[in-house]
Amino acid sequence: MVTTEERLSRLEGAYEQVDRRLGDLAQAVAALRGEIGSLRAEVNEQHAALRSEMNSRFNNLYVLAGGAWVTTVGLIIGLYLQS
Repeated sequence: MVTTEERLSRLEGAYEQVDRRLGDLAQAVAALRGEIGSLRAEVNEQHAALRSEMNSRFNNLYVLAGGAWVTTVGLIIGLYLQS
């Protein structure tokens, strides 16, 4: 027959194992949070770089469209004045 002291001793051992495993789990979760934080920062940096590049390209497109508009209007006026 198992005495109360033996049961308590087994329970203590089981609690210590659970505590150790929970500690390991807490460390793993903390490491994952760190990795997620660094990945989030990397994604934000890439997003900012992409946004900057797209703004630059749209600005170039606006300049090109403006130049085409001015050229077209100039051609129309030139052709009108030749007549």
